[in-house]
Amino acid sequence: MVSARSLLLGVYTSNSLIRLLFLPSCYLILSSPFIALCVWKFDLHQNYFPHGYTTPDIWPQLFVSIVGIFLATRAISGNSNGFAKVQGKRRVQLLPYWIPGVKHWLSAVFGGQRWLKGVADSTITSIFAYSLAGSKHDIILSTPLLDQLLKDREFLEESELNDWIVLRNACGLPDGAKEKYRELRPGISETLKANIFRGTGMECLVQASLGILSDTLPDLITFNSSVVDQMQWERVAALDLTDGTDEAECELFSLLNEYFCNAILCPITGSSFPESYQLLATDLATFNQSVYALTAGFPRFFPVPGLPGASLARMRLQQNLTRLFHDLTNPPEKRIIPDDESLSGEEDTDADTPTPLTALNGMFSEHDIPIAARAAITLKVLHEIVSEAVPLAFWALLHIYSSSTTDPKRIEDHIDALSPLVRIRGETKKWAEASQPPSIHPSFPAPPEISFRSPDQLWSSSSFPYLRSCISEARRLYASPNTTVRIRKPITLTETDPTRPAAEEQWELEAGTYVDIGISQTLINISSANYLAPKEFKPDRFLHTNAPPPTTSSPYNPSQEFTTALLTSLIAGVVQLWEIAAAPKKTLMDQMREAQAAASGQDGKQEVAKEGEEKKTGTWSIPKVIDGASVKIPKGEVRVRIRRREGLAGPRNMNKGG
Repeated sequence: MVSARSLLLGVYTSNSLIRLLFLPSCYLILSSPFIALCVWKFDLHQNYFPHGYTTPDIWPQLFVSIVGIFLATRAISGNSNGFAKVQGKRRVQLLPYWIPGVKHWLSAVFGGQRWLKGVADSTITSIFAYSLAGSKHDIILSTPLLDQLLKDREFLEESELNDWIVLRNACGLPDGAKEKYRELRPGISETLKANIFRGTGMECLVQASLGILSDTLPDLITFNSSVVDQMQWERVAALDLTDGTDEAECELFSLLNEYFCNAILCPITGSSFPESYQLLATDLATFNQSVYALTAGFPRFFPVPGLPGASLARMRLQQNLTRLFHDLTNPPEKRIIPDDESLSGEEDTDADTPTPLTALNGMFSEHDIPIAARAAITLKVLHEIVSEAVPLAFWALLHIYSSSTTDPKRIEDHIDALSPLVRIRGETKKWAEASQPPSIHPSFPAPPEISFRSPDQLWSSSSFPYLRSCISEARRLYASPNTTVRIRKPITLTETDPTRPAAEEQWELEAGTYVDIGISQTLINISSANYLAPKEFKPDRFLHTNAPPPTTSSPYNPSQEFTTALLTSLIAGVVQLWEIAAAPKKTLMDQMREAQAAASGQDGKQEVAKEGEEKKTGTWSIPKVIDGASVKIPKGEVRVRIRRREGLAGPRNMNKGG
């Protein structure tokens, strides 16, 4: 089956003819049923196709000719002089192919990563190349060689796929803004780094997120049965109470997506925007699920699963971001609120509070960028942050809890090095301090609290080593970047054989060829030649390394330090406050009981859970994955049961978020 990711690479990094014919072919396929109906209705097949036209003698000749051409092409391409040295340097070997002109296009598009993984497992070299109908793509299977390449950034340029196609097709940047955007791109990048991804701007954002986590993390689950009284992240997570007000069952990814987006986006956009746009987190998740189909430029009603919903989500995101930038550019006049309506006296908007978007909008205004273009660029920025942070938080928490016991008594009695949950709680408890304040009345127990100390430890690579190892392992196992660069000038990479230090091998990468950085990183991360049991999640795999693995980072991803700090804060807070266990699967009888109870107006869901609580326990299972923009996302639901952690100590005098 063709994946949208491999098709995107095959269309927008191949020759111009394929790119030119791609969208007309999509519209032709979409309209083919109507064309066939017209042919049948007006008997066009009888008028234009003769009945007695047969060519029995031509088919065997045609078949023999095609087979001969394919065999000759395979033999010639397999005996190419790719291993021959020119001035002591090797050219990258191009894989043999069957079809002239097309070369590896069909294999790359229909085989995707599975085909490349098979090639990587069978090759004996550290670099190989394939051709997408005229454009040569290099795949690097060695971490040192990949590091050498990324250090020579002056010889590299991002391909148009990453530079422009995503912005135009997926985010809706107008075609007329292409030259203006490329001219201002360095300035946009510097503004984002100064206000979000680097220095004091990043520290202020993380500090603000810590304050939000301190205030809202105890209410991750409120155990309210009424939807009206639930938090917005509970409403989208299909929450059911299974043990009164002590336990709740919900869908984990939806819960984390809605909650984590609230902590990430409010400091960046201002608090008013997420409040006025309640579907922000949901639309970003829907957009991410079909981002490759949107980037490929498929028509809205093309038969791709999830595409119509993603198109509607994109439209809402564009409309609301356009409204936001319109308000930032032309702030509405403040409306004085009567004293009987509010004690504040004034109504504040996001334009009144400096945020990274106000700084970005100031630069846009200086260069007279259209409002629609501002919204498209901002959509890309917000999506890049969320599409990395939320899935990594989900995968890290899923593996931490699934590989640890969640019984509070066993956790306290058996503190061993094999339990990731215990180790993370132990190394983060002094920084993320969870406490249980005394209750005002025995019938109304107070919810727990959590306070984060100074965020200085978030910037130190030696702090929280086990938690950082879990985050790095989640990146290694689930990261799927699609970064592709183009070589401007020939580059020479030197490979040293560790068994023969004196022997060096030099590879020359030709100008004009592409290097698939993201695919190379993915193949290195899942290769048994680089990691023991590469398909398994090992929390302590990077425990004794001070830096994250080089194949999980890239100079083309400026947000990694920012997202790592946010991930560390969220995961530390969740494990200190909450117990999470797998929810048991519901049988057909359970579903029938729930339907009958709902029809009679009873609380059937809670009743079924109580009846089966003693005899049913959930079993953790890792869901299948699909491609997200930069990190894989779960294909199906992962339902869990969540309880508050018991046995917390009393609070100490400490400032929240500081």
